[in-house]
Amino acid sequence: MNNKVTLFLWVLGLFLAGCNSSRSASPSQGNLVKVSGYEMYLHCIGTGTPTVIMEAGYNDNSGTWSLVQPELAEVTRVCTYDRAGLGKSEPGPEPRDSYQIIKDLHTLLTNAGIEGPYVLVGHSLGGIYMRLFADYYPEVVVGLVLVDSAHVDDPRRSKEILPPESLNESESLRSIREYLANPLTFPEIPGRIFMPGSLGDMPLVVLSVPKQQRGEDLPVEFRDALDEIWVDLQEEWALISTRSTHILVFESSHFIQKDQPAQVIDAIKQVVEDARLD
Repeated sequence: MNNKVTLFLWVLGLFLAGCNSSRSASPSQGNLVKVSGYEMYLHCIGTGTPTVIMEAGYNDNSGTWSLVQPELAEVTRVCTYDRAGLGKSEPGPEPRDSYQIIKDLHTLLTNAGIEGPYVLVGHSLGGIYMRLFADYYPEVVVGLVLVDSAHVDDPRRSKEILPPESLNESESLRSIREYLANPLTFPEIPGRIFMPGSLGDMPLVVLSVPKQQRGEDLPVEFRDALDEIWVDLQEEWALISTRSTHILVFESSHFIQKDQPAQVIDAIKQVVEDARLD
């Protein structure tokens, strides 16, 4: 992953306060599967179809779903995994761009014999990966759940509402300003994946936190404006399908699957059931 991607994700972590791997412990069950010369960790439990495939956020691993996966396994098969170089998975080839990540996942599932159809679940940056997976492998994807998903327009919109620079501004504001002076773009991600109706009538649930945990030293007006942008982008995510539900999750950090796992479980069950009716 290039330096601009790393910087963007670091700043996103500042925006979302606490987006780091320490929130999750590596799971204790699962298998290592050979993927193009290296091994990746995969943990599948339960039976039934469609299979739920869960993608963690930046620098996170499959343990982030530890409160969600066992409950879902009562109604269908559920798989979590560690991206190459994270958790129990071996490092993979560089660069770790979006296409390499979804290619890894597709190969992992194929080599493990985990056939579709799939309901995809993505948290934070993992939401972008799962939306791209659905674009690249549409024949096997029947539903999508986005858990407080990142959006590529967040840096641009945040830059537009930056307050005027001052000599005594807070450390958090300075860090955000430094990044937004040269914001990240995702040239390898086609813009169509964010377009209204791009998923047709595929079942979709968007879960989002309207009040994010941010640096307490940020100006209140700026913090509130960032939250407004975040909710607007979540609304845009909801527009990519004509059969979508957008649920605001209050009293939660960015990690809804940790703080309010029942909300995530219910959303996934809804999409699984909708997909079964199609």
